[in-house]
Amino acid sequence: MAYPFIFEENFELGTKGDFGTEADTGSLLDFPHYSALAAIPGMALPFRGAYCMRIDCGDTNDHTLFEEDLNIADTATAWVRFYLYIHPDFAATADDIFNIFEWQSTSNVVEACISLQITAATDLVDIGIADGTEVSSGFTNISKGVWHLVEALFTVDVAAGSDGVLTLHVDTTQFQTVTGHNQSLAITHGVLGTQNTESTTTGVLLFDQFVFDDLQVYGFQRRFPETILCTKSQHIFVGNGRINNVTLLSGDTTVDNQVKIYDTDTADTNDASHIVAELRNTAVKEIVDPAGMPVRVTRGAYVQIIGTPEDGGPRALIQIGAAQAPQALNFIFQADMFVVKIINLAVQVVLSHVSSVMPLFCLCLLIWWLVH
Repeated sequence: MAYPFIFEENFELGTKGDFGTEADTGSLLDFPHYSALAAIPGMALPFRGAYCMRIDCGDTNDHTLFEEDLNIADTATAWVRFYLYIHPDFAATADDIFNIFEWQSTSNVVEACISLQITAATDLVDIGIADGTEVSSGFTNISKGVWHLVEALFTVDVAAGSDGVLTLHVDTTQFQTVTGHNQSLAITHGVLGTQNTESTTTGVLLFDQFVFDDLQVYGFQRRFPETILCTKSQHIFVGNGRINNVTLLSGDTTVDNQVKIYDTDTADTNDASHIVAELRNTAVKEIVDPAGMPVRVTRGAYVQIIGTPEDGGPRALIQIGAAQAPQALNFIFQADMFVVKIINLAVQVVLSHVSSVMPLFCLCLLIWWLVH
């Protein structure tokens, strides 16, 4: 498997990142910071890092990211991997089936797709795959309120042999396989996001850690590991914490690969004074370790990887010491909101009492003025 992958996006810049084109009529797609998500009751934090992709459903427009690097030639096989979160309040007043990922060929022909189905009577959500525009059968239930690992394999067959294969895995379990089909053309691009939703389908979907590669990528065994391999710039944690060590794994042919670690939770690399560690190689295939470890950060740890992507690197291997738990950050934001509500309530009580005694106070003031 190549490092970096054929395509990878973690949304850690708070943007669409390396995705090519964004379609978002109605502005329901964005890339929120973890602090914005933590302020919403019942909302998850990004699966990893400080940002993720969010779609707040509620209209019939497409809210998608388009990428030409997600191409698959005839007879070739490729995998997609991403994490999906469905908010507990995701609901519909009419049954709805819509795509969240499409493999498309020339002229945007949908050759295969991953779909969600929501049933109005129960608000239960199902996921499935299909050779064509939308799934009509073979759905499996997917729960709300937790992050799910979604993986799909696609083997393309443009000839008449009917050898095309599409397989869906959810949380490491294979749920559905579609075999014996043909594609009209090879895959030229992929589309991530919601398409053809009903306006009566409402609620939030979160997407994170998208990868496309020619071999199965798999998910993360641990969401918050103590040792993390970075193949792309990212926040390895947010909040206060310690980095015990960092190692630069250089590429096979390129020198001057770089790894910089910034004390930030907003991917801000403009202020060089926030750099807490910096490494660079002077020879190919060089493994570089720093001096002066461990280092501490207060806002978060953003790992910036600079260099030409190729076999072997550049990558960064980070050993994380004690760090603030994301669950604690979520609790802090919720506690802050609770305190604000208590203060607002107290102010309202005071104001209501002031309004009731104000006429009496004014009368007493008038009498005092007349007497004096």
